[in-house]
Amino acid sequence: MQNTEVDMMDALVPCQKLAAQLRRDVHDLGAVPASRAIAGLKAAAMADGFSEAAAKLQAQVVVSVLIACGDLGSGKSYGDTVLVKRRSVSVLFQGDRCILFGGDPSQGETHGLLRATDVVPADVTSFLDWAGELSNEDIVGIWQILDAGVWSLDAILSDGAARALCLAGVVPEGLIPEEASVWLRENFPLPRKEGNAADPSQTAVIERPASARQIVTAGPGSGKTHTATERVIHLVKQGVPPAGIRLITFTRVAAGEVGRRISHALAEHTYSGGVICGTIDSLAWNLVTTLGNAPSGGHERIIQVARKSIAGGEQAMLDLLAGISHLVIDEAQDIVGERHMFCRALIDALPTSVGVTVLGDGAQAIYGSWAGDKGGGGSLHAELKRGNGWEDRSLTANHRTKSDGLRRFFAQARALLDVDGDPRSIYLEIREMLEDVATDPSVSLTGPVFPWRDDSLILFRGRAATEAASVRLTRAARAHRLKLAGQTTVCDPLVGAICAGLGAGAAIRLEHVRRRLADLHPAPFGLIEEDVLSDLQSLGSGPTARVQDIAEAVEREPMRHTRDHVGTAGPLLGSIHGAKGREASNVLLMLPPVPTGDDVDWREEARVLFVGATRASAHLYLGRALSGIVRPGKNGGRWMRGNGGGLLLSGSDGLRPLAGIAPALAVWEAAFRQPSCGFRRSETDDGAPWHLFTDSGEPLAQVDSPLAANLDYIESARGGLAVGTLRVVGATTVVDRRSDGKIQSVTLLPVLQGVARGAENEDNQDDQ
Repeated sequence: MQNTEVDMMDALVPCQKLAAQLRRDVHDLGAVPASRAIAGLKAAAMADGFSEAAAKLQAQVVVSVLIACGDLGSGKSYGDTVLVKRRSVSVLFQGDRCILFGGDPSQGETHGLLRATDVVPADVTSFLDWAGELSNEDIVGIWQILDAGVWSLDAILSDGAARALCLAGVVPEGLIPEEASVWLRENFPLPRKEGNAADPSQTAVIERPASARQIVTAGPGSGKTHTATERVIHLVKQGVPPAGIRLITFTRVAAGEVGRRISHALAEHTYSGGVICGTIDSLAWNLVTTLGNAPSGGHERIIQVARKSIAGGEQAMLDLLAGISHLVIDEAQDIVGERHMFCRALIDALPTSVGVTVLGDGAQAIYGSWAGDKGGGGSLHAELKRGNGWEDRSLTANHRTKSDGLRRFFAQARALLDVDGDPRSIYLEIREMLEDVATDPSVSLTGPVFPWRDDSLILFRGRAATEAASVRLTRAARAHRLKLAGQTTVCDPLVGAICAGLGAGAAIRLEHVRRRLADLHPAPFGLIEEDVLSDLQSLGSGPTARVQDIAEAVEREPMRHTRDHVGTAGPLLGSIHGAKGREASNVLLMLPPVPTGDDVDWREEARVLFVGATRASAHLYLGRALSGIVRPGKNGGRWMRGNGGGLLLSGSDGLRPLAGIAPALAVWEAAFRQPSCGFRRSETDDGAPWHLFTDSGEPLAQVDSPLAANLDYIESARGGLAVGTLRVVGATTVVDRRSDGKIQSVTLLPVLQGVARGAENEDNQDDQ
């Protein structure tokens, strides 16, 4: 046995031999001074024929790399670094292969400086999580080593870059294995050169005359938003009045982002103000309310009224449109139904001398079924592509994708979606292509493989699967954020914390801001009192920050103070539809079961998968989503099946604020502590109102119907309410109005995630 071990050691490159010796010494002794360890390794290397200088460098590199990788721990004792043992950790590398750190040095087989095994423990760690976030400089350094074919001992690398090389099997002074080089290049692609310069296909769109009418096809990552923004900037600099330019986007978030970019770019321009960026809904609202009061019926009714007024040639409406000198429409493939008809009426009403730039991508048309548009032929983009009189252009570069594999998939999938083949076969082929390109094609939602970072995305086909996954993660104590289509936005809680306890007519002064900030626990970090007051004044649209004005601004959901998700940390969970316009280095796409039935729009289902996959810029992971476990119920509730069922809650719907400052301060603290919470009646009587309490008994909010009715049902049918199934994950500023509609206060409500479950833990089909 001893001879076999000697033979194996002789087969190792020098740095591997030194690493094995050092691991063994530290494990046997428990702790070794770094200076003594380096001296011992230096002597061993010199015994193998290396010069003193080369031997010392080898010893120093081995010590620093094993510490950087986490195989050995380090600390200080009397001014000297001491190497210590670490507990055993397994990092999943490829397939079922794990790299071992710490623990018994005899475990596993040699893999670079480290050890490998095919045993995958339950607490295995993701490779990307262990390697950490690499900077562009780190990645460039890795590529320089790969290009050289050998990891030179004098190379200067960060701990993260050294970990990445070692995990892939690269050894200092050893030839780099081809498979390691290929894997590292694919998973850590060179950063693209940043810059504002447009590519040739973008320039062709941006620099057309103001009177040009263009229909632009822009695939994922082609710089559509950049092109739309630069088109507007170019027009203004060419003399088009900014106030005459209208830029329509699909979401409020996109409108806000484009508006900020334009304002920043034109900050030094003489006529920088006036460009109007917004959604179709906001444009229709402004047109209608400028001419009179808004009709009841919500945004759909507003759009319909505006469209009929334009198409009917009403002079007052046409006079408003006469001020438009150029129109830009983004995401035109998703403009369907009534919004499609509104935009078409708007374009037709403009004189032919008024230019229009329309951007979209038929391969990303995923809202057709929602509007009853089977086959995707009814979008604005599809109609204009078939029409005459438009310049047909395409953005051809891919500025998003860092991975060569993903770049090939994007191109091949787009081509497949354009083929007039069997739609179901195309859908199934897209799924197979996803399996081939995925970094890992079989990832568990609660497992360790997917990088659990704030900048990661986890996407689902629909809302029900998203909600169910959020509940699973909450039970598993995995921090995450949740975005649901149609969910109320979350408004900056500092606004409500400052305003809480004040009447609608009160004016907020600097002294009040100073006192209130001192009351908040934990105290907000790094705030300047004068800046807080200035923000409140800007919400109030005047020199005096009146609560009444702030309340009206909050209800308009100001972009600067609101976000479209709940939760404060972890990956963002959402539907593929809700992820339009987003991208992330790491995306986990939870594939739904293959649809069944005769009415499946297979082409749209294929496009949905394409849109979800193309949110990834570097790493695409695949998982499997559960279906059929969330159903709508009476009173508008969302009910879960399995594990006792229960009423799914997310956000602040169904809650009303408690009066006074004390509850608001309790909500502020709970938003940071994120305790478990639950519902119970404010008094012992069966008919007493429901309130929300923290696990320590602090009241946070009162409950309104229909949530109260659902809680009544759970209590009567399930023997009361279970505890520990809900959690506070944040807070939001809200406006509390009296029954007559008058503003009562601006204050805070908690943001919840979890399930209100019955005390008797059994499924109840009546919950459906």
